[in-house]
Amino acid sequence: MKYENKNYQKFVKDMEEAGLEVEHYKGRFFYEGPAVRCDSLQDVLSNTKVKCQWDNMGLGYIVYPK
Repeated sequence: MKYENKNYQKFVKDMEEAGLEVEHYKGRFFYEGPAVRCDSLQDVLSNTKVKCQWDNMGLGYIVYPK
């Protein structure tokens, strides 16, 4: 999916370069856009300078740009 938001574009590029699978997520707080599911937040946060937020999904996290 193509995003117009520059932070979303940077997040997607960073995640693809890190080998992490990006999905389109429609979730809490009216957010809709790119996201990555992971077991460790550092897997995502250490690979981008985009400010992110996350939700704990019980068995892991879903991380997405602010």
